[in-house]
Amino acid sequence: MNIVSLSTLNPDYVAQQVSETFTHSEGADTGEVIRQLVDKLLGETPCEDCHGWGLIDGERLVGAVFFSRLTYPHTDKVALLSPMAIHPDYQRQGHGKALIRAGLQQLRTLDYQAVMTYGDPAFYTQLGFHAADPTEIVPPHRLSYPHGWLAQSLTNSDLPALGSKPCCVAAFNQADLW
Repeated sequence: MNIVSLSTLNPDYVAQQVSETFTHSEGADTGEVIRQLVDKLLGETPCEDCHGWGLIDGERLVGAVFFSRLTYPHTDKVALLSPMAIHPDYQRQGHGKALIRAGLQQLRTLDYQAVMTYGDPAFYTQLGFHAADPTEIVPPHRLSYPHGWLAQSLTNSDLPALGSKPCCVAAFNQADLW
């Protein structure tokens, strides 16, 4: 298996594969929401504001992870990890963790300082993420699941408080996604 930049793949194919994974685990409605999100990330977001990597088995995309820019008043070197998808046939084999680790390493080479995600703490804490207080590291929108707001420093320093509301890429600037 290989990890490749999603920018090298057909955007419609990427959106379809990620959508199918979410449809399988979360249902058709969520799958469609994620398809539209991925379409916007790949089709409307400036390449410097969205980075994605895919896991390829043969010629098949079996996993994808996206990182988009969160711009806080004092830094634009914070990324949001979302969405993340691994095809059901490839889950629970370490592929998701490997893909995320590769993405985090690429972000370090781009001088990102931190990564935020909004997901399952039981999974993401295994990758070095920790709970983030939404009053100290403010999310772009009000969270419906506040204990899912997680952070990881990509430097040797602790995360600073980022108390002001950030700007997110347009694809995520929808309150119902949060």
